[in-house]
Amino acid sequence: MSLYAVQHTLFRLKKDKPLAAALKDTGSAALDGIDLTDDERAALANGDLAGLYRMGAHPLLLAPYARLMGIARPRYVELLSPLAGVQKLRS
Repeated sequence: MSLYAVQHTLFRLKKDKPLAAALKDTGSAALDGIDLTDDERAALANGDLAGLYRMGAHPLLLAPYARLMGIARPRYVELLSPLAGVQKLRS
């Protein structure tokens, strides 16, 4: 629904271990009850770093999320480096 909701969910995933485990186990079903659009929910469930970055998610929130989703640091850099400066900021 909003950049705030996406970033808040990324922050929650870092702190809320049961939610993080549920996301890995059940995918987008773990995000039921969180006010997200279908695109936001899919990006979070599928580890779509580039999509989340394009939505406006901050890289410092994406880094721990990437680790949670099993994306190694070199791959994280590879995915986000070409997107420098193309972030679409929205509220």
